[in-house]
Amino acid sequence: MEERAEEIIASIQAENDRLLEKWQTEGYIPMETGVLLYVKTTTGQPVVVSIQDGENDVYHIELLRNNDKFDRIVLDGKYDVPRERLASQIDAMLSILH
Repeated sequence: MEERAEEIIASIQAENDRLLEKWQTEGYIPMETGVLLYVKTTTGQPVVVSIQDGENDVYHIELLRNNDKFDRIVLDGKYDVPRERLASQIDAMLSILH
């Protein structure tokens, strides 16, 4: 599980090694099929980015206000995002959310 999360984070860093710092990343939680990143939007709002593996090197991304199973609010989502656009797609989602 940890290995998969680290591969996804490495993919983000390979595209742009400064984005995790820009997003004020507070930490991550590895999951069986992806990772949860605890970050902030450009306006400073804390959010969770859920990154799930899809098929053929694509990812499903959801921007969440909470990650509580009783109070999970999805703010935005992008699906079938290619690996090479993963970081830029997350950055765009964090930039437009106010």
